[in-house]
Amino acid sequence: MSKVTVDQFAKLMVDDKVGKILNATQEKDGLTPKEISKATKIANNKLYYTLNKMVEADLLMIVRQKKVKNLTENYYSSSHLSQQGQSNSFKEDNVINFSDDWIREHGEQTLQLVMLQHHELIEALKNQLKKESDDSIAMSSHSEIDLSAEGEKKLISDLFEVLGHAEENDPNPDAKEKRRVRVQLEKW
Repeated sequence: MSKVTVDQFAKLMVDDKVGKILNATQEKDGLTPKEISKATKIANNKLYYTLNKMVEADLLMIVRQKKVKNLTENYYSSSHLSQQGQSNSFKEDNVINFSDDWIREHGEQTLQLVMLQHHELIEALKNQLKKESDDSIAMSSHSEIDLSAEGEKKLISDLFEVLGHAEENDPNPDAKEKRRVRVQLEKW
């Protein structure tokens, strides 16, 4: 459980170093600070404070430690943040759906997860803009509609149904090249 407030977490998420570190440390085996520094081109002396803050915020985990002479070298990983690394206790048909009760009990964690996912979307959009590619990788769609309570429940149920069966409904399931498609639904 994160040891930082939502405001502290939000401050971390706008730090460019955090995004670079998250991208570099996606492997389960983790990287040492020296390896992270090399991968991100962030100087070692500017890395340790951010690494410690990210561990406090549960953005990084120390996945192993190694003794090197009289020092302990930490290996950091962010693989637990990916949908594949998350617990399946909330996962149904490839859709992670947190119940209203869970969200109420874990409000700060929910807000942090939403901020993290928005950060990932923003990074994907920024990368897409740099490439000037016609290949649509990231997108954002917004809609406002007027529904009854029953209509709202049906809409959400239908969307979860579509997401839950997207892989089995792939019109080209035998394609050699596939890419990870990340979809986030939000309703307010």
